[in-house]
Amino acid sequence: IPEVEEFTRFSHLGNTLVTYNDKEYFEEDLMYADSTVFQIFSYNLLQGNPQTCLSEINTAVFTQKLARKYFGDEDPMGKVVRLDQNTSVKITGLMEDLPGNTHLKFEGLVSMATNANKLGTADFNSMEPKKFWRVVLYSYILLKENSRIEDFDIKANTFYEEHMKEIGDKYNLVFRTLHTKLADTHFRKGLSGELPSGNKNNMLIFSIMAVFILLIATINYMNMATARSAIRAKEVGIRKVLGAYKSQLINQFLLESVILSLIALVISLIGVWLLLPDFSDLTGKNLSFNILENKAIFSGIFVITIIVGIVSGSYPAFYLSSFQPVIVLKGAISKSGKKGGLLRKILVVVQFFLAIFMIIGAFVVSGQLHFLKNKEIGFNKNNVAIINLHDNTLRSKVFSLKKELLSNPNIYSATNTNGIPGRMNLVRMMRIEEETGMENKAIIYCEADYDFVKTYEMEIVKGRDFDKDMGQDKLESVIINETAAIDFGWGDNALGKKIHFGFKQDGTGGRLMKVIGVVKDFNFKSMHNKIEPFVFFISEDPEFFLCCHINETNKKETLEFINQKYREFGASSPLDYKFLTEMQDEMYKDEEKTGWIINGITLLTIFIALLGLLGLSSYIAERKTREIGVRKVLGGSTGSILIMLYKEFALLILISFILAVPLAWWKLGDWLSTNFIYHIELQWMYFALAGVVAFVVGLGTISFFIVKAAMLNPVEAIKYE
Repeated sequence: IPEVEEFTRFSHLGNTLVTYNDKEYFEEDLMYADSTVFQIFSYNLLQGNPQTCLSEINTAVFTQKLARKYFGDEDPMGKVVRLDQNTSVKITGLMEDLPGNTHLKFEGLVSMATNANKLGTADFNSMEPKKFWRVVLYSYILLKENSRIEDFDIKANTFYEEHMKEIGDKYNLVFRTLHTKLADTHFRKGLSGELPSGNKNNMLIFSIMAVFILLIATINYMNMATARSAIRAKEVGIRKVLGAYKSQLINQFLLESVILSLIALVISLIGVWLLLPDFSDLTGKNLSFNILENKAIFSGIFVITIIVGIVSGSYPAFYLSSFQPVIVLKGAISKSGKKGGLLRKILVVVQFFLAIFMIIGAFVVSGQLHFLKNKEIGFNKNNVAIINLHDNTLRSKVFSLKKELLSNPNIYSATNTNGIPGRMNLVRMMRIEEETGMENKAIIYCEADYDFVKTYEMEIVKGRDFDKDMGQDKLESVIINETAAIDFGWGDNALGKKIHFGFKQDGTGGRLMKVIGVVKDFNFKSMHNKIEPFVFFISEDPEFFLCCHINETNKKETLEFINQKYREFGASSPLDYKFLTEMQDEMYKDEEKTGWIINGITLLTIFIALLGLLGLSSYIAERKTREIGVRKVLGGSTGSILIMLYKEFALLILISFILAVPLAWWKLGDWLSTNFIYHIELQWMYFALAGVVAFVVGLGTISFFIVKAAMLNPVEAIKYE
């Protein structure tokens, strides 16, 4: 295709044991890459030839961090490390550590030629459906200068028509290019097996919450500045008598506001600098506080600070500068404050409207996270240890190892499989029996031994489980989920239907299997994904995972027993295991981090809103001191005065609540349905609880000044003004 300057591909190695002399570690950030990688990406190669360092079989490039881990201060060039005890690779390049703002995160690259050699060059380049049509590579294409992506798409599809369509038609498959600009890749969603990406929705949510906080802080300043206007009224009157223009007074008050904003900026920057390491740990992001490297960001922050200072000071500036000298010098300013009082009430309503909206949001996010972690998922995830079998020699003895492990009464069951519930995404082309013949479908599958259903305690709704005593089960039987029975058009008649797996390009070979059972639908991926058709059958070869369902009460002793047997069977690598519950929780770690951040921001929002309410209640209590004294002299009780004072604030909070509920219902419902296939339903409980929190915290905050004013001696109160 003439528009293409160069292309390169990446592929994960998975969790790999890397060994050098007496050092061995499991590495999760290794990738296969084509030799052209350094012609497309501007990685800084410190040692080695960018043209040839990944062109040969069994070659690798390490980052500085990974090289120091294994070789210390020694020159890594030419050193040989082993991968999973079965592949030796020579270090032919050393590259600078990757920056934190890249979506392609790795600590080492192994030549793609090594992958092809490991799988077999013929298989790696095969056009058979179980080889070519199983897409596992990330492909990056560099177009020539001034080339159009639309032209590339047209010619790529023409290439398919000329060279691949015949094979595709044979299997009822179509190949089409789906491109994403590199700049847009980080926020791309909805692709199978995609690299870890950012969440644009979360960015939008956090940005809106930041605006809310700024708005509430701005409202606080405006509220208190206008509420305390009487204190500065005489200053304004005297300045005007001495010849000050209105514009000069406005500039003075705006300057004061901007200076306060700049002081707040300095304090905020110090706070960010101190808290950033902990925040980085919480989010899992490598965030840095470097003004020189982020000039544009910090310049933007400075501009926003100036704007906030001007906006927050604008109304107080115009309000104060409008006072008439004759009126304020007579002390009559308090008599003309109805408009100011109304504005203060409106601003309080806006504050609590935002705070209540965020409280509801925090409750909904927490509820959704709890739902994701605790929803019935169709299989047992508790106390299941997933053992990675990196060692080929040990893998060949896995069934003997399994037998030894099951001799321990604390190990209830075990299964050898190539897939783990919650993370099953292997896809193969299969033929499905239909009325008109066999139809080709791409289906998610898993290969396991006879105890897969038993170990994960799945529910068989039709038919039976695999049975060792029935010899044909090993090669001729398959179990499907309920969704597969519906999707394949079989409904209640799935038992006995045929599935053809592993056939060659000419349609021969492979395994022709019959459905012997249907299991209740289970979430074999995370709950971000809908349940799809799924099949599993007996594996012909030992697989990569040994999953053991163990006794919870003797977990430590049982793991020690497993490790002992693992060593006795000649394992050359350390025991690498994880509990399934940990792996399940990892799938929702982004939601958990988001929940923590939203809760933190919500608490900060409430705190800022309450500070404003505290100051305003102090002012109102002070202004009503004489009125309270008169009411008491005329027979008013302390209780009636408390009700009068509380009622004013309670009404404002109630109005805020009424305004916040419909908007929260709309936006949070939209967020749930957009981001999750399975989600909670919005319930009145979330809204009622948010309202209770707002009333209790809000009225509780003002209680000190309100109660103090209501309990004041009437004689002192009347003499106060």
